Amino acid sequence: MNYYLLNVQRNGWAVDSRPRLQFHGHWLDETGFVNGTLVQSLPGEGVLVLTLCDKDICYSELYKQTKAEGGTLNRAYVANSRTLKGPALITTGKHISKAGFVFGDSLVAQCEYGRIEVRKVAEGVRLINVARTKDARTKSTIPSVFMTGSWLDKAGFGTDVLMTVSVEAGLITLQAYNKEIIYSDIVKLARKNKWRLGQVSTKDGLPRILFKGFYIAEAGFLPGDIFATYVSFGQIRLQKFEPECFGFCLHKDEANI
Repeated sequence: MNYYLLNVQRNGWAVDSRPRLQFHGHWLDETGFVNGTLVQSLPGEGVLVLTLCDKDICYSELYKQTKAEGGTLNRAYVANSRTLKGPALITTGKHISKAGFVFGDSLVAQCEYGRIEVRKVAEGVRLINVARTKDARTKSTIPSVFMTGSWLDKAGFGTDVLMTVSVEAGLITLQAYNKEIIYSDIVKLARKNKWRLGQVSTKDGLPRILFKGFYIAEAGFLPGDIFATYVSFGQIRLQKFEPECFGFCLHKDEANI
């Protein structure tokens, strides 16, 4: 079972522009959503389900049924624009709003063969992919996590703020310290608890947190994994993404992991 992160976008710049969801990547081919296939999108309470329609299709009947349930039909395609290339699937319209999604919402999709289930990420939670990068010394692939944006400022992690990083199985905790606290005291606290020290940097005028390698490996995460990031003022907790906490049903193979 794969999971895909996305946001509700605007379809154009008009004031009354419609909401739009965009999926792309070779995982679409792997789950049956190949170029030209018909896809039905149906809204539910807090959920949007996209289903592959590739067997025994009567288009007129499918169209009537889809419209009656407040949904729409789309086709997967191969994009070749300046900003998007490769397998893609885009759905636009009121059915997205009927699912309870609005512009800017962060969403997570559970993807399996012939079916994509999309749900909203709760406020105060961010989902972050564990990326891949190269170790400067060994040139081997190592995991990395990158966070940036004005939300860090609001959470107390502004540029140059000192922080401690504690690592345990399945959890990384970042704790920010205000400028009134003496640096040597933070060092003593970190040494006593076997924490690491870090500092928020800046990129393009926004605060940035970047860490890689042993921080993430010690917590048991690999490139391609997803962190569920829980944010409160002065603290960020990155822990294992648990699909059931977001309303998804687990299959037997996931439940046994």
